Amino acid sequence: MIWIFFLIAGLATPSLWSWDGEYQVIQQDPIDKFPKWTGILASVAEELQKKADINAPYAGGWEEFIQKTQAADKMEMIKKVNETFNSMRYVPDQKNWGVPDLWNTPVQFTQSPEYVVPGRVSGDCEDHAIAKYYALQKLGFTQDELRILVVKDLNLGVGHCILGVIYGGQCLILDNQIKSVWSAGQIQHYKPIYAINEQHWWQFVPAGTAAPAAAGDGGGAGQGD
Repeated sequence: MIWIFFLIAGLATPSLWSWDGEYQVIQQDPIDKFPKWTGILASVAEELQKKADINAPYAGGWEEFIQKTQAADKMEMIKKVNETFNSMRYVPDQKNWGVPDLWNTPVQFTQSPEYVVPGRVSGDCEDHAIAKYYALQKLGFTQDELRILVVKDLNLGVGHCILGVIYGGQCLILDNQIKSVWSAGQIQHYKPIYAINEQHWWQFVPAGTAAPAAAGDGGGAGQGD
């Protein structure tokens, strides 16, 4: 069973994708139904204006990160980004911030001096996914290749957030719970809920049913992951 493939259905040709009828993907713009994500976009834009920069995992910020990660082989960069940010500690929002669910920018996640909390280079699942999203953009990946993906972990019965990268005729999953980069077809324990980038979002619904009204991004994707 392929749960996560379908987030790119609108971009792919039938010859590239296996469609088993389990889900249909419906584009449901605009993205302003997701205030946590649009808040991230606004905060990142503000940080760029202030020239705030990532200071981890390398002291030299994005410049050093790009220098050490840039490669001609895109798959090599995907794996390196996953490895780099998965090395950062997983800490739930309740412990980090005292709230159940808070989405952070890469600067907040990696703890620049502007957000001084001693010893924190950490975050939960959506913080890892967001950092990877922007890291890959810095390395030249386009929005069309990247999706923040909110899923339900069927093993744990909780929400979870991962990054989907469209590359080589498949969707690759960058997950803070999985050490290696897997293709979506290898992952069967996630139920996709929605995918989003800076322009569009896509809803996953059972095949043959009408799409329900969007509930936004308040479903606690970061809890229990």
